Amino acid sequence: MNIQVEGSEEYGNDAYVELFERVLIDLGLTNRVEGARMLVYPEKHLFIVSVRMRQARTSVKVNEVADVSDRGGNAYLVIRNESYAPALLALLWKQFGRERIEQLSRLEVLAHGIKTDRIEGLQISPGEELRKEVLDAIWRLLPEGFKVRHNLFDDDVMTIISTEHTMEDEFLQMGKVAHEQMVKGIGLDQGTEVVDDLEEEGEGDV
Repeated sequence: MNIQVEGSEEYGNDAYVELFERVLIDLGLTNRVEGARMLVYPEKHLFIVSVRMRQARTSVKVNEVADVSDRGGNAYLVIRNESYAPALLALLWKQFGRERIEQLSRLEVLAHGIKTDRIEGLQISPGEELRKEVLDAIWRLLPEGFKVRHNLFDDDVMTIISTEHTMEDEFLQMGKVAHEQMVKGIGLDQGTEVVDDLEEEGEGDV
């Protein structure tokens, strides 16, 4: 995975690489993210992060990844494909509420008061769940107080432009450039890299 940081403080740049790597490890996303690019300029009160996700699996029905049976009027699920477990749980919570979904074990779920036919045909969309998880990782990365934000989304790339004060046109342009480069995959084959100054790369004039 490639993480690049461009900014005015070399020490801070290194720290953000380490922080984002730790966040991704904590959330189990290291194999789900292809690369990230951050633009960090404290003197401008500007923080931009652009993340490229690995292509998510296509949607599947619940009964394609789990065995669903009736247990005393409750739907009992045994998950066959563990990689879909987080997305499946999130779907059940969203549809029926957390209080009705009991996780009996790592791969067993009991849906209280839910009939099997209400669950078997539900569609699991891992791509949507992945975007939520990556967005959570980005929120953890953003500096406290940087609550003025502008978001850019593509199929596999999301970019968050954040500032502590007014969102300037310059900030939006810098974020747009970072987003477009991430969509094109520019620089993702270079390994983890820290770049000290944006202008040296010639991107500030794009």
